[in-house]
Amino acid sequence: MIVAQKSNSSDAFKKEIMIEQNQIIGKLEAKELELKFIRAIQKRYSDRTNSEKESIEKRNEFIDSQFEFTPKVCEKIILLNEKLREEEKRIFYQYRKIEEQCKLMVKNKEIDDFNIDLVLTFWNNKHYKKFNPEVYGNLFFESTDSFMVMQMFEVEYNPEPKNEHCRKSPFKEFNEISHCYTFHSLYDHCHELTWFDIYNIDQFWMEIKVDYQFFRKVK
Repeated sequence: MIVAQKSNSSDAFKKEIMIEQNQIIGKLEAKELELKFIRAIQKRYSDRTNSEKESIEKRNEFIDSQFEFTPKVCEKIILLNEKLREEEKRIFYQYRKIEEQCKLMVKNKEIDDFNIDLVLTFWNNKHYKKFNPEVYGNLFFESTDSFMVMQMFEVEYNPEPKNEHCRKSPFKEFNEISHCYTFHSLYDHCHELTWFDIYNIDQFWMEIKVDYQFFRKVK
């Protein structure tokens, strides 16, 4: 009986060790996934290797399987939508001013043409820096923002909600709020970021970038 108890005790101890080792391995694998993800999303899509694209997909599948929409998460996501809408309004009127100035410059033959782009960058100094210190003080993701395309023929900012293409609602209040286009684009068009990453956005920048274009024929 004593021998049997020792054997059972030994087996239980080995099982505990194996569980602990698996947990450590799991944490190391998750850390490696996150590091590869952070490095990959800081590149342009066209500059990513197939391996990097696969790393993003694998990491996002893992994150989606673990992520929970707690009240705190839902509250911040709703706030993000509100802040994005506020900046869309500010951008809209500045964009129109710049556009008119550029048209006048073309008319006066100061420039031959122009191009206006909106660049959206996202910042977080807490989560991503734990895996890659280079992210601290720097953006973790950049994309173009095409909400002005949706406002192309508008004289005033059009606040029409963009919920119509919403996939399955991730939480109860999600479809109860009016989605601005940039928010909609973030969760529906930007496949690099999960809801976890959207939740982690602590700051965003919207930048209007203008290219003055000059053409001249040689012959």
